[in-house]
Formats: sequence, structure tokens, C-alpha cells
Amino acid sequence: MFEGHHGPVTGLDCHTAAGPVDFSHLFVTSSFDWTVKLWSTRNTKPLYSFEDNSDYVYDVMWSPAHPALFACVDGVGHLDLWNLNNETEVPTASVTVEGSPALNRVRWANSGREVAVGDSEGQVHIYDVGEQIAVPRQDEWSRFVRTLTELNENQEDAEELATQRLVA
Repeated sequence: MFEGHHGPVTGLDCHTAAGPVDFSHLFVTSSFDWTVKLWSTRNTKPLYSFEDNSDYVYDVMWSPAHPALFACVDGVGHLDLWNLNNETEVPTASVTVEGSPALNRVRWANSGREVAVGDSEGQVHIYDVGEQIAVPRQDEWSRFVRTLTELNENQEDAEELATQRLVA
């Protein structure tokens, strides 16, 4: 059992981008706890928690083309694109749908060049994703291996520090 969210899980997506490195053990989840979490099937604790959201996060999905890119949507109209090779603290790109309706679904086109979102008012919005974000460079897979290693090391350091505080 994977434990890490403090509210209902609203979205879950497994990594499917094909490339020189197999990341199929990775998945992302979204939740009413205002977070997105990155997981590996090799560990029951999250590898990382993305906490930049300002409301319920309703859905999340990996890019089908870029190994380190995912999209998520929240209850105040934000569509966020995260390229983990560039930044893990804040989204690489973000847009707020006019009127700020709750966005409850996100889906990528197979090409990874467009993303569609569905909102609480029954509308679907389709956004073009710029080439500089959507199209992976040749080194993105090896860079993502390094990013995951760094995230894992940071998690281990945080757990060690927490253990030291409990003992002290």
C-alpha cells in the first residue's frame, strides 16, 4: 500500500513516455490535500511532493512524449506544466482559465504538443504547448535519471534528519 496523501486521491497516471530509459515504474497522483506526489512502484513512500498548488488538485497526467514533464489542474482554474529536469519547486509554465472555473480533467494529445482541460462549467479548453517545453531534447532521459537520483537523496536526507530529531 502506498501512503502519502492526506486527502482523497483524485488522479493517478503511470509514466509511458518511450525512450532510451524505462521509467514505467513511476507514477504521479493528485489529491484534495492540494498536492501532487511522484511515486515509484519500488518504494511505498512518495519520492517527492509538489506543494505549489492553491486548491484541490483534481487531475494529473504525464506527457506522452517528454520523460520529465507532467500536467496538473486544480480547483481555481490553474493548468500547471512541470518539467522536473528544470525545476521541482514551481511549475515550468502555468495558465489560469478565464473566470477561474475548477479544472477537473487534464489530457495530453498523443503528440505531447497540446493539452486539453475540462472545467466545472462543462467546457473543454485546448492549449498548444510550445516546442521548447513539449519536445524533449536528446539528453532529457539521462537528465531525468539524475533528477530522480537527486530527489531520492534529498528524501533520504530528510528522513535521516527527522530520525535524528526524534532521538534528540
